[in-house]
Amino acid sequence: MSVDANTRIPSDDWNPIKVTDYPAEYDRLRAERPLAFTSDYDGFYGFMRYTDVQKGSRDWRTYTSGQPFLEFPEFMRSIPIQENPPTHTFFRKFLAQYFTAERVAMLVPDIEDLVARNLDPLITAGEADMIEQFGIIVPQQVLAKFMLLPDDAWETMADSLAKADAVRHDIAAMREINKNLWNPTVEALIEDRRANPQDPAIDIMTGVLELMPEGRSVTQEEAVAIGVQIFSAGADTTTAAIGSILSYLGSHPKDQAELRRRPELVDSAIEEILRLAPPLHHTGRKATKDVEAFGTVIPEGAKVGLNVFSANRDEDKFVRGNEYIADRSPNPHLTFGHGPHQCMGSPIARAELQAMLRQILAKTSNFVLSAQPVSNGRPLRTGWTSVPIRFEK
Repeated sequence: MSVDANTRIPSDDWNPIKVTDYPAEYDRLRAERPLAFTSDYDGFYGFMRYTDVQKGSRDWRTYTSGQPFLEFPEFMRSIPIQENPPTHTFFRKFLAQYFTAERVAMLVPDIEDLVARNLDPLITAGEADMIEQFGIIVPQQVLAKFMLLPDDAWETMADSLAKADAVRHDIAAMREINKNLWNPTVEALIEDRRANPQDPAIDIMTGVLELMPEGRSVTQEEAVAIGVQIFSAGADTTTAAIGSILSYLGSHPKDQAELRRRPELVDSAIEEILRLAPPLHHTGRKATKDVEAFGTVIPEGAKVGLNVFSANRDEDKFVRGNEYIADRSPNPHLTFGHGPHQCMGSPIARAELQAMLRQILAKTSNFVLSAQPVSNGRPLRTGWTSVPIRFEK
């Protein structure tokens, strides 16, 4: 059986567009419908339990990549996330050289400086919206530094995100804008690097333009797709994580106080909040054949969601899975993915989050929410429009 006009559409097990309490809904689905269908976003089947999500993330032969975001049927072409081996392997191996521990360590002083330059005035002022005044700024500045862009390039990048955020409640408009949101930025960078090549050992885009996939020169389309992947992956996900960390610790004074007493727990606390609040709930795949699971047949060609949010709270894997435990160890959460498509940029995101939280704890005696944080309201995402924080020195 394959997806066609004669395929029977199953009834909905849930409707993510209408969910108001994702943790509770995912608890229900893990227990009752571990493979759940919804007709939302043109229909997809979602795995809800940790074991199935982890297995599906590794099994690219059965669950192939191509549409990584279930809500966007025509997302701007991105390499390597939309590719599969062996093409995926070639491009990922090339990119991996720019994300080694040594390369990230070289970037850390810049990250710490950018965090301090943006954070210190906010602490001095005593209050700030940590999304508008920090969260949408620092990740773009770090990405600009990593990509060897001019210091003011982050402003153009932030403008691109603002355009998408402005239509976040309009599914049709979001789909349209995400067809080529980052293409103009990447195309301008490629044009510059063709005219002014940098050291390819350091500069990703210069290295991209020297690639020889299958013994031929890289195409313009491929070069743009690689750049789009880097810019889109390093954008609003880190902003979302910043909001989640500050929202949680700003409303849980005992947990914040514990980190002040035991700063060695900062890194594991960040991992725990990432587990509980992954910016992306699903990673998208398509079934390459009919797959039977939990009494349901996923037809060949159907969209499949690997629900990392639900998997991260699966109590068969995580004791007290819905609770925050600062020193949870081990903590094999799937927020950054798993298998061949695991996020290569995660060390940079972690460095940003660690620098932010360590500096806030060191430079203040306390911080609290000064008003209720505002979710950006996007289904299948954890994100924030506003996280107002009051700092106490």
